[in-house]
Amino acid sequence: MDKGQMKKGVLELSILYTLTTDELYGYDIMKRITELFPEINESTVYAVLRRLHADGCTECYFGEHSGGPKRKYYRVTPKGREELRKMLSEWRDITGAMEKLGIK
Repeated sequence: MDKGQMKKGVLELSILYTLTTDELYGYDIMKRITELFPEINESTVYAVLRRLHADGCTECYFGEHSGGPKRKYYRVTPKGREELRKMLSEWRDITGAMEKLGIK
């Protein structure tokens, strides 16, 4: 099993899900994710954000000045919501099968 691919999928799912409840700027997303997954480095989170944006799953906009540089905020697009729906369905299928095997 390619552990990297599995982590990438979980990371994409986690980021998209996080953005369904809040529109966040990159640093906030990175902080939330690395608190939950300390082994993930910042550059990996930003790479996933760029990929999700390039795939049309998120869109970016610049927020108002906060005393420093403009902040780039991310939000989920309708395509991103559909991708998230598919990912969550697959996640539930996998975790359901694992539970049936006794793996929790």
